[in-house]
Amino acid sequence: MPSPSCADLERLYITDGLGVAAIAKRLGCSAPTVSNWLRRCGIPTRTGRFRKREVPRDRLEQLYRVEGRSLRAIAAELGVSVGTVNNRLRAYNIPRRGTGAHTSSEQACSDNS
Repeated sequence: MPSPSCADLERLYITDGLGVAAIAKRLGCSAPTVSNWLRRCGIPTRTGRFRKREVPRDRLEQLYRVEGRSLRAIAAELGVSVGTVNNRLRAYNIPRRGTGAHTSSEQACSDNS
């Protein structure tokens, strides 16, 4: 299949807001092929499916190490997933506590449930 023009790609990706996979389906090719075409045309690609959320190291350390909150409680407060909290702990080299270790106030809340 011949590659579409850069103008067509720009219209589909930027103007119409289609994703790489949607363009690939429409043109009958693979997503990596569309990504290559976009790169060759100098069209900047979006970074991913989800908006990146900032999780400041000092705030994470305060909540996790000082206050002893659970990953679930931290995720809820920061508006991110538990996986994101876990990934940031690893990225910031913050040592993990043992499984089930959290503050007594969180324990009291779960005991009342």
